[in-house]
Amino acid sequence: MRSTQAIKQGSWRSQVRITSRTVLPVIALFLIGGLYLAVNSRVAREGRRVLELQSQMAELERQTAELRANLAELTMPKRMLEDALALGFRPAEMDDIIYVVVPDYQPGEPFVAPNPPSSLTAREGGLSPAYTETLGQWMSRWIRRGVEGTP
Repeated sequence: MRSTQAIKQGSWRSQVRITSRTVLPVIALFLIGGLYLAVNSRVAREGRRVLELQSQMAELERQTAELRANLAELTMPKRMLEDALALGFRPAEMDDIIYVVVPDYQPGEPFVAPNPPSSLTAREGGLSPAYTETLGQWMSRWIRRGVEGTP
């Protein structure tokens, strides 16, 4: 009787073992699939957001170009002269110009553009002559030392 009971319990345990071995991988696959879907949905959502932002950026660039074109049209010298004349302005003549003399005014030093660097001028803070020697110059100096017998 004991062996029959053990066999009955044994078959039940083996069924549980087989079922758990089958169900656990299925559950793991469902979890992995769920994570995969969650990540892909997030990526798709962010991809749509990027496309929307790119579309918005293109629209803003178009508006900026339109505004720049309008500004260029409004600030054309010919148009500005016409607008100034319409407002009652006229070109200045010599009698209209008043020079203001400021006592004790000392003008600043005039700007002197620096000379462009060239190989003819000595460079301060440049490389040491020891590092500007070419391979050919070094070899000829080395051969000369060997011929002359100086170390």
